[in-house]
Amino acid sequence: MTNYVRTNICEIADPDFSSMIFELCHCVNLDLAEVEDKPLDFFLMCIGREKWVLTKQHLATDGVLTRKVDKLARDSVVDAVCREMAKQNHTHIESFDGKTVLTLIKKCLKAYCPTPPRPKKLTRRQSSYQLTTELIKRRRSNGDL
Repeated sequence: MTNYVRTNICEIADPDFSSMIFELCHCVNLDLAEVEDKPLDFFLMCIGREKWVLTKQHLATDGVLTRKVDKLARDSVVDAVCREMAKQNHTHIESFDGKTVLTLIKKCLKAYCPTPPRPKKLTRRQSSYQLTTELIKRRRSNGDL
């Protein structure tokens, strides 16, 4: 099985896949030439990191992104990409039956660009200790003891 998510976008010669990439670029107002020589997971990571909003408001009603996942041909590249993305997200492709390809991409973006954990807040003792050590270092650097 080919790993389409890691393959460069320009190397995949499927018309439906090319249409899907064009529609994604149209969603986020990005030029197709900027992402042609990059893999799909890099493109998805950029979408997640830049927090671009994916909406089907500006898409054609008969495009690839508006198709239902369960209606895709089983031997198509777009179906293989959807299966890879669902697998990467640790979900089954059957959980996206009746939903659009765009919905699947939105749900799976977190797998490609996870949010970093929130920094842990220091306890009162730790912050007090940190403050006193900084004061001591500052006094010593000034020449005071």
